[in-house]
Parts: sequence; structure tokens; C-alpha cells
Amino acid sequence: MMTFIKKYFLVSILFLSVYYTACDKQEDPEQVVVARVGNDIITVSDFRRSYEFGFAHLKKEPDRKRSYLDYMIKEKVLALEGYKLGLDKNERVRKLEEKLRDELLIEELFKSQVNSKIKITPDQVREAINKSKVSWKLRYWMEPTLDYAQRVAQAMRERGYADVVGEILASNPETNLKPKDFETKYLSFLDVTDEFLDAIKDLPIGEISDPVERNGVYFIYQIVDVRRDPVTENEYQDQYEKYRQILYYRQLKKEAVKYVSNYMTPKNVTTKGDAFRLLADALSEWRRQTPDDGDFMQAVQNAAGEQSAMKKLRDNLNLTLVTFSGGKWTIADFLERFDPLSIKADPKERRDVRSQLNDKIALTVRNYFLIKEAKKKGLLKSPDLQKELKEWRDKWVYKETRKYYTQDIKVSEDEVKAYFEKYKDRYKIRWDDELTFEEFKNQAHRDAAIRRVKARLDRKVDSLSAYFPIVVNQAVLDTITTIEFEKSRWAAMPVFKNSSKRLAAPIVDPAWGF
Repeated sequence: MMTFIKKYFLVSILFLSVYYTACDKQEDPEQVVVARVGNDIITVSDFRRSYEFGFAHLKKEPDRKRSYLDYMIKEKVLALEGYKLGLDKNERVRKLEEKLRDELLIEELFKSQVNSKIKITPDQVREAINKSKVSWKLRYWMEPTLDYAQRVAQAMRERGYADVVGEILASNPETNLKPKDFETKYLSFLDVTDEFLDAIKDLPIGEISDPVERNGVYFIYQIVDVRRDPVTENEYQDQYEKYRQILYYRQLKKEAVKYVSNYMTPKNVTTKGDAFRLLADALSEWRRQTPDDGDFMQAVQNAAGEQSAMKKLRDNLNLTLVTFSGGKWTIADFLERFDPLSIKADPKERRDVRSQLNDKIALTVRNYFLIKEAKKKGLLKSPDLQKELKEWRDKWVYKETRKYYTQDIKVSEDEVKAYFEKYKDRYKIRWDDELTFEEFKNQAHRDAAIRRVKARLDRKVDSLSAYFPIVVNQAVLDTITTIEFEKSRWAAMPVFKNSSKRLAAPIVDPAWGF
């Protein structure tokens, strides 16, 4: 009996310990719910990120945060209705989601294999602050080949930098350049690459460097002057985080390049010249004849008459374009993964088109393998990935729902005229401007249509609120601190991802504010 009581007592103590530990654990303030819409939620973090990146004209009511939150709620309601209608299954949403999923898989792979392994120590930060106080003023020159660069560098050592550069420029007067045009301002390590620092760190003032290869050309350097400024103890504290981030992102870039190189080298990727030239020539021909957006594959299939490059490509779509360990891609395989409109080079400049296409092929093959590796590591289950994927899926479904309920809206010319007369002052730049309807007809038509759309969507949201109950925690909303622009309430700060040029996070549709 005593044994039973002791066991029961120990189990009770263990239970109470777990219970109180759970109670003591504080909820992450960023994940506190500020609003519920049906079975979905908007957290403090969701609100702050959208609000701070969002458009200023959506924050013009006296209670800026509440007015912006109301727009977020409307979009949630319409997105939930869109899911009920099955709009998340349409082709546009499916393709956007597939593309984003691949982007996020690569991001997660870099996070787990590169970002998480970078450690910046306080000593490294202190050293960086010290280095930032040293700056150099330089002269430089460049030549296309190593042989030319070596001969010019030797001539500079014998006759002086200024004489040699002056002589070269004098022989090419059409350039209108002077030796002074090849002198830099004072540069610190923040302004240059690690490779550049390695090239000049032991170079005495006034001496001519050996040629240094950078991006396919050869540079010659001469240090003109060096400045060293003192460091105060306060700077080590005040500048710590700034320099920690600088070092982190520099190291991140180096480690990412190293990771990709180590991963891709064994793949033995090779691009076949004949197929590459066929594709490049067809792209150039298509862009010359189709300056606006168009469907490249459709143009290839319908090629006729003088469209010789596209006709030739159509007959050779099964030609091997890329080989790699364990497989290959035909031209058709590659085109399934490639956006022809991503080639922005002038179609008349063959070299530029081929250079961009070569980069796109390399990037597409790289991403293909990195996505496979990310899936293999189970990164599709990452909570961060799934959360961001859902946020964007909700945004796309909202847009499809918006279109679903408003695509039949038309505005007559009489309505546009009436709108223009009523809101004419909105189009004035100066108070005494005399405006005519014809000048602003298109703009007024757009604005009148947006107004009709907004009114219909407002009514629809009101009717749907019975199915998707809305609860706002105003007390939580009031405690949320946000960044506001002091000088102008109309300033905005949209942030884009460098890798994809996509917004870093979904924000409220600006059309709500018209």
C-alpha cells in the first residue's frame, strides 16, 4: 500500500511540475492574436509586417492601425470564401504556388546548410570596426588581357602612372577621359571586396601593383594615400550590431558560393553548343518581332515566312541542350522551366542575349538540383515555409475571389463624367488648374470602376461575415508599436526579395484605399 501511495505521490508531483512549467512559459508576444476571421487568425507579427510595408493611403483614418486591420480582415473574408468556391485550385494560383514553393525550398536549404553555420564573434566585430577606420585613395587602370596589363604595369613602374595613362588617353581623344577619371575617392573595406583587399593590402604607397584579374579583365592599382582615423570606446558599442550584420552577410555570400560550387561540381553540367545557339537565335528573332509580352512557345509553333530561327527551333525541340550526371534536358525540357521574358537584353545584341541565356540555363539547372536536395531533406515540412506559402496562397485566392465577384462590372461614360465632375479636385495639381474631362477620361474611368468594385466587395464582405465571424482584440491592437514616418505620413516602405524581386511579405491591396 505504501509503495502505491509513494508512486502516486511521485506521479502527482511530476504532473504538477509539468503543469506549472507550462503555465510559467510565456506566450510569444508576436504570436498573440489581434483578430479572428472564421477559423483563421491575424497575429501581432502578421499585422505589424503588413502594416509597416503597406501603402500609406491605407492608413489615413484617425485610427490608422484599425483602418488598416479592417482591410486585412476584408481580404481574409474574401479569401475564405474563395477557398469554399475552390478558387485555390485554379491554374493561376496553382502555378504561382508551385513557383513560390520552389523558391522557398531553396531558401530553406540555404538556411539549414549555410546560414545556420555562420558565427560572428565579438572579436571579429571589433576588428571590423578597426578596419573601417583605414581608407585608401587609389589610381587604377584596366586592360583586357594579362599580357597587355603586364606590359602597361611595367611601363608605369619605369615612367610613372600619370605619363603612361595620359599617353594612352591622348591616343584615343574620342573618349574624352583624363587620368583623374581613374582615381577613386577614399575607400574602406566596406566599399570593396575581400579579393580587392587581398590585392592591395601589402602594396606600399606609390608602387604599381601586379595585374589583378576581376570579372574577365585585368586591373592595375596604385595607392595614392592612406588615412587612419581613431576609434573611440563608444563606437565599439554603438556600431556593434551594424558591423556584425555586415560581417554576417559578407560571410553568408562567400559560404553560399562555396556551398553551391561544392554541390554542383560533381554534377558535371554541360551545355551543348548547337542547341544553345538554336535557342538563343530563336529568342532574339522572337523579341525583335514581339516587343511586348507574348507566348514564345506559341510563336515557335506558329512560325512561318521569314521566321527562320523559330522554325528551325520548332524542328529541333528534342535536341539535347544540357547534360548532367544521371540525366539530360532537351530544349523542350528546359523551356518548361524557363520564362523567355526574363531575357531583357537588346535582341539585336547577339552577345548580350547569349550571355543572359547562358546565365539563365546555369541558374535553372542549379535550382533544379537544389530543390531536389531540399525535398530530400524534408524541408517542405518547414513551419516557416508552410506559413509563408499559406500567406501568399491566401493573397492569391483573395485576388481570384475579387475578380470572381466583380469581373462583370462595367462603368458607362455618363457615370465616368459624373464621377469626374464630383471629384474633379482630386486631379488638380494647382488649386487654379482648369481641367477638362477628355484630359482625365481614362484616369477617371479607372477610379470610377475601382469605386464600384470596392462598394460591391464591401457589401459582399458584410454578407459573408455571418459565415466567417469576425472578432477584433482592440486591446491587443492598441499595444502594437509600429514604425511611422515622421516627416511625411504619405511615405511607404515596400520591401522586395533580391532573389525573386517579389515583395518580402503580402501587404494589403492598394485598391481598397481609393
